[in-house]
Amino acid sequence: MQRNDINGVTISRLGLGTKRFPTEDSARVIHLDTKAAEAIVAACLEGGIDFFDTSYSNHKGEAETFLGEQLSQVETPTYVATSFFEMVDPRYEYVFQKQLKKLERTTIDFYTVEGVTDLNQEINVDSGAIDYLFAQKEAGAIGQLGFCSELSADKLEAFIGRYPWDFVRLRINFYDWFERGVRERYEVAAAAGLPIIAHGALRTGPATRLKEEPLRILKEADPARSSVDWALRFVKSLPEVRTVSCNVHSVSQMQQNMEVFSDGEVLDSTALDALRMAAEAQRAQKSSR
Repeated sequence: MQRNDINGVTISRLGLGTKRFPTEDSARVIHLDTKAAEAIVAACLEGGIDFFDTSYSNHKGEAETFLGEQLSQVETPTYVATSFFEMVDPRYEYVFQKQLKKLERTTIDFYTVEGVTDLNQEINVDSGAIDYLFAQKEAGAIGQLGFCSELSADKLEAFIGRYPWDFVRLRINFYDWFERGVRERYEVAAAAGLPIIAHGALRTGPATRLKEEPLRILKEADPARSSVDWALRFVKSLPEVRTVSCNVHSVSQMQQNMEVFSDGEVLDSTALDALRMAAEAQRAQKSSR
């Protein structure tokens, strides 16, 4: 497993997200299947992953409790990320203190303010949530504090300058990079010197599966490379992306993801051209429906 640095903290370049943990009843999204989730966490630890990414709302709060219990039994250092999202519960002080207990930690390594958009960027400023969280960082209860941005590039630059953020989270995948302006947001964060934690790497458009023509383009460019490999290796090729958080439903999915981060290979300009053409073809096929 390759590793990378975020402000002096070295973590795995691939992280495990908990959003898609398997459930006891596939028709529901509440009670997670703890045995299946334990197997996923064990495979991650065995494969060298030490970055675990969860949130207050995943599985109605069960994911944080599960992760706290699991990682409390691990002797080697692990790093946990979670977040505050005003739309889930605006009581930021209550939420944060509850998260510390559920995760069984005195310090949350990476903490994120979720859902910062052009329309609601002032909500957490006006409520006092951001000031409170920076006070928690000062007190040592947060290791590094960042925000998850859905801001347009110009507003992202302004928001970065308002606080001494440690990192920014961006949804980065090759479709959004070539078709939806994510490259400009990445460049704003890079110019500001902010490390990037990426998510949504396997998203390839409004419907997440690639259509026939983009799949043909990628297969022609490299017959041996899977669509998962293409997607993850693209994000891995961006130097300011320090780690990529992936939600998985099974051990086999996580093992497939880990293979991409077992070597230093990144995509060259020819491969990036193929991804650009695939993104264009994906958009064209969706537009023709």
